[in-house]
Amino acid sequence: MAQRDALNVPEREAGEFRAPLTKMSAKVWPGRADTRAIVSSLMLSLTMVVILRIAEPIDTIVTGGLFPVSGRVIAFTMIALGTWMFGGIGGLIVAEINPFIGVATGSSPIAPFFFITNGLITLAAIIVGSRFSNLMSWKAILIYTTLASIFLVVAYIPLHLFYFQLPVERMLSLYAIQTAASIPLPALLLRALLQVVQSAGFVRR
Repeated sequence: MAQRDALNVPEREAGEFRAPLTKMSAKVWPGRADTRAIVSSLMLSLTMVVILRIAEPIDTIVTGGLFPVSGRVIAFTMIALGTWMFGGIGGLIVAEINPFIGVATGSSPIAPFFFITNGLITLAAIIVGSRFSNLMSWKAILIYTTLASIFLVVAYIPLHLFYFQLPVERMLSLYAIQTAASIPLPALLLRALLQVVQSAGFVRR
């Protein structure tokens, strides 16, 4: 009887990897708000903070900090990982601690703006997480990195155009470089990390 029941389980159910991955019976928003999920989200956030302490100064040296590339790759990867593992609350925890550290340490000239951009990255992860039943698929991951890239380009235009008064030609060329990095590279990193999460047995229904 048990074997018959197992055979009757819909095939798609076995391939479902929905957000939040650590409790797929919950919804991506607000996701998990239990102590274990919050502590785990804080640990992911601190990991991102440590990595960005290296990435943000590199962006400042290369582009003056106005067009983050390495920092964006890290943020896209870690924020989506937090959102898809623990839901929207976990994603926001991962996203919004680093801007406080950035403002306090002056690691980037646009650190206060990261509150907005990291929030938009979380929003992109929530949207994709709410619409895909298999977040391990390349389609879901690439749609997420593309959507997050679009959100950030739109958000940065007023900052660069009106506050920093940068030439439009320079903005467009640097946006192209950012996007060429922020779509494929976080996708590769995120897919690898999701496979680790799956292999380690963190995925729960």
